Amino acid sequence: MDLMHLLKDPPIQIILTVFSSSLIYTIRSYSMLGKELKKLNTSIAPFEKGNISYKFEEFKHAMTSSRLGAKPWEDFKSTLVFSENIAYQDSDTEELEYDSVSDSMSEIQTTSDALDYFNEETLAYAHYNRHIIALAPTLLTGFGPLFTFIMIGTAFGMLDFSSTQALTKSIAGFVGTMQVAAMCSVFAVASALIFMSVDKFWFSKWILPAVAQVQGKITELFTTISSEKFLVDLLKTTKTQSHENVVLLRTLPSTFAGSIKKDLTNIVVPYLDSMIFGINNLNKTMEKKSAGGDDDLSGLF
Repeated sequence: MDLMHLLKDPPIQIILTVFSSSLIYTIRSYSMLGKELKKLNTSIAPFEKGNISYKFEEFKHAMTSSRLGAKPWEDFKSTLVFSENIAYQDSDTEELEYDSVSDSMSEIQTTSDALDYFNEETLAYAHYNRHIIALAPTLLTGFGPLFTFIMIGTAFGMLDFSSTQALTKSIAGFVGTMQVAAMCSVFAVASALIFMSVDKFWFSKWILPAVAQVQGKITELFTTISSEKFLVDLLKTTKTQSHENVVLLRTLPSTFAGSIKKDLTNIVVPYLDSMIFGINNLNKTMEKKSAGGDDDLSGLF
């Protein structure tokens, strides 16, 4: 069997063309996607759970700047819960004290699972045409029986039963065409198996580890808290704030009076003392001038 003649046959060329173009598209898509995922992982790697609260804007910029992370981040950020502190003044020491909103909450939490937003669908499949890649093995496998039966029909059409001599001459073409028919199925099934193997290998080697790295980082930075637990914490916060407001309103008159008294003692009284001292000195000077017989005011200066 002449391999070069076989490769020039139109059905075989169609199968090889579809196989090579699908394989090139798959490898190119996975390579570009792998580079984008690597870039995203590099940009979010410096962030830690301890500094995410005051570097949140930087983290948000890193996510929105990525072609892969922008869409899932927009959906995910609505589930975030920011912990804060309540500041109040102690009635005895007059010093500010801070009470945590919730003893069980720290930094930034999420009321949903981060993996619902950052997964293979949002980080990988949404950024290339996976339907073409999924269609390629089916298309290649379907080409096998299609071209096989076409070539078998062509082969039988080549037989000439008009005479023994004509039949003998047509058998050579019949056999050659049947060989091509058999090889169509072989090439189609082999190319489909090779394509699926390369597809699985590249996706598991370049895409899945990078996606898992992004998921691990997001899960590490934002602790999951249930919605019910958050509502309980919010209720606790509201009660704490209400109690502090009542205490503030109760102590407001005495606090205000103490503040006025402190201002009078520290500012107004020393100022009045200084004014009285100055007036007394002025009176003494004027008495001395009057006793000396000089009423010219310019003598005071």
